[in-house]
Amino acid sequence: MDAKKILVVEDETDLQSLYVTILTGAGYTVDTAPDGAVAYEKIKTGKYDLILLDIMMPEMDGIQVMEKLKAEGVADAKNLSVVLLTNLGQDTLVAKALSLGIRGYLVKSDYTPEQLLKEVKWYLSA
Repeated sequence: MDAKKILVVEDETDLQSLYVTILTGAGYTVDTAPDGAVAYEKIKTGKYDLILLDIMMPEMDGIQVMEKLKAEGVADAKNLSVVLLTNLGQDTLVAKALSLGIRGYLVKSDYTPEQLLKEVKWYLSA
């Protein structure tokens, strides 16, 4: 069976590296994007089983990425499975993202690496 492919969209390089280490260590194939503009292009051309999408990023934030994918029909055509990475106090942005079709969200500061991996496994199996 092929490894599940995950796109990690995170502009904080230390956090992105941590996620890549955790996920590749668990056997997943991981691709990364440092900002929303790069993520948008990768999502349009790639096939991902799960996308971990940060909200606050340079170039294009996570909400703008989702809006653009939705407007162009990419989100529906690729049946995207997107989980938002957020910080505390971003409730209105999370609500907007939920209306755009994300599957859920993770508050970055609330999860240890082991808990993140458990959540990823759950989203991939659901």
